Amino acid sequence: MKIGVLGAMPEEVSDILDSFDEKTPQNVGDRTYWEGRWRGLDAVAVFSRWGKVASAATTAILISRFEVDHVVFVGVAGAIDPLLEPGDIVVATELIQHDMDASAIPGIERFEIPLLGRKRFVVDDRAVSLAVSAATDFVDGGFELAVPAEVRAAFSISRPRVVRGLIASGDRFIADVASVADLRRQLPDLQCVEMEGAAVAQVCFELGIPISVIRIISDRADHDAPIDFARFSEQVASVIAEGVASRFLDGLASRPRESQSAA
Repeated sequence: MKIGVLGAMPEEVSDILDSFDEKTPQNVGDRTYWEGRWRGLDAVAVFSRWGKVASAATTAILISRFEVDHVVFVGVAGAIDPLLEPGDIVVATELIQHDMDASAIPGIERFEIPLLGRKRFVVDDRAVSLAVSAATDFVDGGFELAVPAEVRAAFSISRPRVVRGLIASGDRFIADVASVADLRRQLPDLQCVEMEGAAVAQVCFELGIPISVIRIISDRADHDAPIDFARFSEQVASVIAEGVASRFLDGLASRPRESQSAA
């Protein structure tokens, strides 16, 4: 089994790359894909850059050239659910493109992907459960050791919550109260927003490859609680991403072969 891991910023995959047992770079276009071994599995990690087009292109290459069997996207997100706080972990059960709107065309609804006839891309239940278990195990047994007390205090993080649910992606950075309110009205079950996951999910759906999306809440999408984003990404998000993703891979590696192909 071969895993493709990507994040939209270098910080989101830096700890993961540091954890590789061995790695060699492969340059394709403007991306560097690092092939190696991680947690006993063949893996490829890459910094995709921000946005739907960049992440979709990176994913298509991961699948077509590097022939990965499962794509894992890690990174930060802005909270839409008011109960979410910095450090909380959201595992996607479904993904939607919040800026997709071809509803001026008769028969197409807002958020629907033309020709695919769907609004949401659903993540396999077994992959979701595995990711939730990995995140919970990290929070219970690794988080306090991995993130120093002074860093936790700086961001007012005690014990991160692990939730599952809908994640929305778009090429518009959500940073105002009105946009958040509109998303809550249109998508009342929405947990958080980011700029890549649903595009990656569409590529995986069309190419028949399983996906998992794991997001760490950095702030509220209305910027009600601004933070030192660079420090959070490097000292919190990257550490959580590695801790959860590594346990997720351990779970995949321990599953029977037939189950892995279905995840």
